[in-house]
Amino acid sequence: MDLHKLKYFVQVVESGSISQAAKALNMTQPPLSILINRFEEEMQVTLFQRYKKRLVLTETGRLLYERGVELLSKTEDIKLELKEQGEGLRGTVRVGCITSANLFLIPSVVQDIISESPNVVTRVKEGDSSYILSELRNGELDLGIVRTTFQAEDLQTTTLLTEPLLLALPPDHYLTEKKAISLLDLKDENFILPNTTFGYGISDHIIESCQAEGFTPNIVYWGTETLPMLQMVSKGVGISFAPKMYKALNGVEAHLVELKAPELTTKLVLVTMKNRYRTPVVNRFMGNTIEIANLWP
Repeated sequence: MDLHKLKYFVQVVESGSISQAAKALNMTQPPLSILINRFEEEMQVTLFQRYKKRLVLTETGRLLYERGVELLSKTEDIKLELKEQGEGLRGTVRVGCITSANLFLIPSVVQDIISESPNVVTRVKEGDSSYILSELRNGELDLGIVRTTFQAEDLQTTTLLTEPLLLALPPDHYLTEKKAISLLDLKDENFILPNTTFGYGISDHIIESCQAEGFTPNIVYWGTETLPMLQMVSKGVGISFAPKMYKALNGVEAHLVELKAPELTTKLVLVTMKNRYRTPVVNRFMGNTIEIANLWP
């Protein structure tokens, strides 16, 4: 079916005559009459009964008009959807991220995206760096957000933000009264650290820093998530560390303080595949993520 002719047919029906439709379409009457006649021939139906200068819609014509209005509306919807998708205003983004990114960064990014583009769907998978990078390489994710430092030729990384790594102490720990805490002050403490499943992680950084201060930390627990480890700290099992953004989390009983010597930092990193096509909506999501991270306090 020729949608161009269908559109003109619908205009004739809604205008009530060939002459009025021609005016609305900014054309002369004879070419429009010829177009409608050809449309009837192509469809092999009679759309109008002609009484002198009047056109009366046949039952077949009425059916085509009703379906035609639906079809033209759908066509415009499709055009709009394609335009929105091309501009990154429609589509699905598959994100893999560690817990801290999902707690503190992703909500703001999604809020920002939805306010601009209500037709964007975000699918999030939460896990450790090894899992996220595996899913990314397998094509199950469009991008990942991790804290691990690594070297990989097939991956492209962008640092979103660098923040202090805070010391987590039990609420009644004697060091909470000290104004300036150094790493050396922790040499006799029990350490609760996160596992490094891929590359160079927070625990590697902490252990190396302790060794540089002349001691090897006594690690009593290896964990996978920061929140359970902070709960263990609050119960007095040992001391641990958490990115500064965890200070914004309510309900954490562990005392979070900055170390003065040396100052430990951690980076939140955006990861994508180097040679994989990214849809406009994925590029838009990445841009918004970088903007939100740059505004992080």
